[in-house]
Amino acid sequence: MTEAEVRDLALRYLTRREYGFEELRRKLTQRGADSDIAQTVVERCAEEGLVSDERFAQMYVRTRMRRLFGPLKIRAELRQRGVTESAVAAAMPDDESQWFELAAQWAQKRCRGPLDYTGRARLYRSLVNRGFSHEQANVALDRCVAD
Repeated sequence: MTEAEVRDLALRYLTRREYGFEELRRKLTQRGADSDIAQTVVERCAEEGLVSDERFAQMYVRTRMRRLFGPLKIRAELRQRGVTESAVAAAMPDDESQWFELAAQWAQKRCRGPLDYTGRARLYRSLVNRGFSHEQANVALDRCVAD
C-alpha cells in the first residue's frame, strides 16, 4: 500500500470513531500497511490533531463509565490499546466517590431480594470482574443489602 492509500484508510477509520495513536497504527498494519508507512501516517495525523491519546482516553473513560465499568478494568483496557499512562491518568476522574456510586448502581441492578452468602459472593465476583476494587465492591454490596 502506498502512503496515500494508508492515509485514506486511516481517515476512514477516524471518521467512524476516535482512536489512540498505537491502536490506529496496529489497525493499519493489520490491514496490510507497511509498519514504517503506518507509523509515519499516524504521526502526521497526530500532528494535524486528528489522532490524540488524550482525547481517545477521555472518550473511552466516559463510555465505559456509562456502561458501569470500574476504574481497574478501564485502565487495563486503555493500556492494552497502547494509551500512555499519563493520558490514562488525565482521563480518569479524580473524584473517588464516582466509582463507589457506579459500583452501587451496577449492584442495585443485579440485586433481587435478600442476599445470602452465595448471592453476595456472586455479586462481589461480578463487581471485581467489572474492574471495581475490593472496597468499592463491598460498599456497593452493603448498600444493596441496606435497600
